[in-house]
Amino acid sequence: MQLAAVRRPARRGAGFTLVELMMALAAGVLVSTAAFVMARNASLFFQHEARATTAQIAAAVGLSRLEADLQRVGFMASADVYKDPRRCGNMADWPAGLKRLSAITIEEGGSVKRHGADHVLSVLNGLSPDALIIGGAVGTTEQFPVRTISQGAGGLSVYLQTDSGPMARARAAVAGGALSFQDLFAPGRFLRIVDAEGRHEYGVIAGFTDDPAAPRVELLAGPIVPRKEITPVCGYSGFGTGTLVNPIARVLYDLRYVDPAVYPRYAGMFATATHPEAGKHKGAGPEPQRTELVRVELDAEGAEIPASLEVVAEFAVDFKLGVTTATAGNTPTLAVQQMGTPAVYLTAADILAGGSPERVRGVQVRLSARARAADRNVGLPAAADGGVFRYNLGPNKGYARVRTLVANVALPNMTGVTW
Repeated sequence: MQLAAVRRPARRGAGFTLVELMMALAAGVLVSTAAFVMARNASLFFQHEARATTAQIAAAVGLSRLEADLQRVGFMASADVYKDPRRCGNMADWPAGLKRLSAITIEEGGSVKRHGADHVLSVLNGLSPDALIIGGAVGTTEQFPVRTISQGAGGLSVYLQTDSGPMARARAAVAGGALSFQDLFAPGRFLRIVDAEGRHEYGVIAGFTDDPAAPRVELLAGPIVPRKEITPVCGYSGFGTGTLVNPIARVLYDLRYVDPAVYPRYAGMFATATHPEAGKHKGAGPEPQRTELVRVELDAEGAEIPASLEVVAEFAVDFKLGVTTATAGNTPTLAVQQMGTPAVYLTAADILAGGSPERVRGVQVRLSARARAADRNVGLPAAADGGVFRYNLGPNKGYARVRTLVANVALPNMTGVTW
C-alpha cells in the first residue's frame, strides 16, 4: 500500500521580529559604548602614566647632573677664600664674585627671591625652592704647569708648558671634540695659581689664545696677581716657571621660567601642535606657569653668563637642601642639619655674611618635578618631610602629579679642610 506524501504548510514571516532587532541593536550599542569607554580610559591612563614617568625621568636626570657638580665642590679651589690661610694677596681690589668664592652657598628660598614673578604657583602650593651656588674646578681635573708669566697688553699672560702630561691629555680631548680650551678658560672664570710655596693667587680670565707653540691664558688687569719680588710676603716668583694653574667657576642652580624669547635655543620646550586653520583649533587654554631647574655660571662680578645657561630638569617645582657639617680640628664630629632648618642656611651662608662653608661635608638634596598636565581634581597634603605629591596648577586647572627624588651626596674634596 502506498502512502500519500504529506505536505507541510510553509512557515509564514521567517526572520527576526522588530522587537528582536531593537534588542540586538541596543545590545550592540551598549557593547560598543563599553568598548569605547574602556579604550578611552585606557588611553587616558596611558597618557597620565606617561606624564608621571616623564616627571620621574626629569627629576632623575636633574639630580644626576647636580650630584656630578656637587662631587666637584671645592675641587682645586678654596672652600672659603675669605678664611683660607693659603690665600695670597689683599682682597681689596677683588671683584664681587671672587670675594664670594667658596665651596658652597645655599640661599633659603633663593629661587623665589631671585625670580619672584616666576613663582606664583610655588606660593600657591606653599613651596619656597632654594638656590645653590657651588665653586670649584667643574670643567677639568687637570692642573697645568706654567712655562712663564709675563705682562700682556692688559693684564698678565700665563703661558702653559706644551710638553706636559696635562697639556697632552687636554690636546687629545680637544682633538676628540670633548673639550675646548676657550670653554675651559672661558672669560669671567677665575684662574688659581699655586706658587712654589703652595700659596694661592687668583686672577680673572679674559680669554685663551690657542697657539700650539705658545698656548696662554690672558688675565684681566685687575685684580693684581701678587708677585713675591713686589709683595715679599707671598706670590709667584720670577717668571712663575713651574707654578700650577687651573680654572675655577662659580655655578648657580635655581628654579625659574626660561623665556624662549631670551633663550631661543630652548623654544622647542614650548612647541605646541599646529592647525592649518588656527581659528578653528580649540585647545585647553594657556599653559599653566612652569619652572625649570637651571644651571648657569656666574662671572667675576657675580652676574649670570647667559650663554652658559642649561636646563637641567623640566617642570621642576621644588628644590630643597640640607647639609652635614663637621666641627673644626683633626677629630671632627659630624652632624646632620635637616632640609629647610635654619642651621642649613647659617652654615652655608654667603661667606661675607658669616657663613662657614668649610664645615660642610655632605649635602642632602630633594628635587621635585611635576607632570606637564593635570590629571586630578583634588590635591593631597605634603609628606611629613615636605615632599609634594600633587601640584595645584591654578584655579580650575586641576592638580598635576609630582615625582620627588632625594639624594645624600658626600663632598670628597671637603674632607681635608681642617682650618
